[in-house]
Amino acid sequence: MDAISLAGAYQGIKAAKEILSGLFEQKVDSEARPKILEAQAKLGDVQDALFVLREKLSELQQERDELRSQLVDIQAWKAREQQYSLSSTVGGAVVYQFIGSPDHFACPSCFNRREVHILQDNHNMSGTFRCPGCQENFPVKQSRKIPSGRTIGM
Repeated sequence: MDAISLAGAYQGIKAAKEILSGLFEQKVDSEARPKILEAQAKLGDVQDALFVLREKLSELQQERDELRSQLVDIQAWKAREQQYSLSSTVGGAVVYQFIGSPDHFACPSCFNRREVHILQDNHNMSGTFRCPGCQENFPVKQSRKIPSGRTIGM
């Protein structure tokens, strides 16, 4: 049952109550009056129950919409997650590596929080890359040795 059906039922019961009220106002015998009052009370109870059902239906529809949205988010993350694999780099870091192109690495800490932050090369001799999200450094490349100083021959 949807909100429109509940609203229709509510209006139908309201009309029945009005008809009973009209009958009550007419000259009816004393035996019919208590039955009309009882019918009115029962219709009022049904109206109240329909109102509660309509509110509950609205809450359930809102919850359904929120769950659908969460499901879309989860499915989108799963699709993105499948584009990466956990790997060890030559520098010894364990990071997520993009399977496609362009080749890049993602921070494992941020990845576990469902965030992809591409590691940025620090462009130094240590071979470390920095995560722009959490600022962690990862030894992705092998560190290069600083060349020893040369002497100029005479």
